[in-house]
Amino acid sequence: MANPIWTNPIKHPEDVGVGAWRRRVTFDQKNMATGVPVVTLEKGCIPLRAYARIETAFNAGTTNVLVLGSAADDDGLVTSANAAAGTTGFKAGSGAELGVELANDTTFFAKFTQTGTAATTGVVEFIVEFINPRNWAHITNRSQGA
Repeated sequence: MANPIWTNPIKHPEDVGVGAWRRRVTFDQKNMATGVPVVTLEKGCIPLRAYARIETAFNAGTTNVLVLGSAADDDGLVTSANAAAGTTGFKAGSGAELGVELANDTTFFAKFTQTGTAATTGVVEFIVEFINPRNWAHITNRSQGA
């Protein structure tokens, strides 16, 4: 029986266009200082945009450093200046990995480090928009090869 929701016989939903991942992270989550996995994107994906939606401000005494990035560039999607974790709001990332085709499967991690009095609050939802490599896999001159 044909899928009553998706009727396009050529492309399936997971092969089409832009995707997005969301992950909520809290200040006291285990491994926040070393990195909590937020999303893994496959080789050939292009992270288009990334956001930090600070639901509850992070309140460490001196500094609240919140970033989103890969093992190679820990603030490659959202920098600490972008996140401004001490204030609530929806903030766009400007990291160096945005707009760059991924050469390998890549996991992006949220990290929160603090100084001064330890934080007692802080909630962020990270949102990562990306283009799926399978959307253009039929194009033979793409940068990752055939």
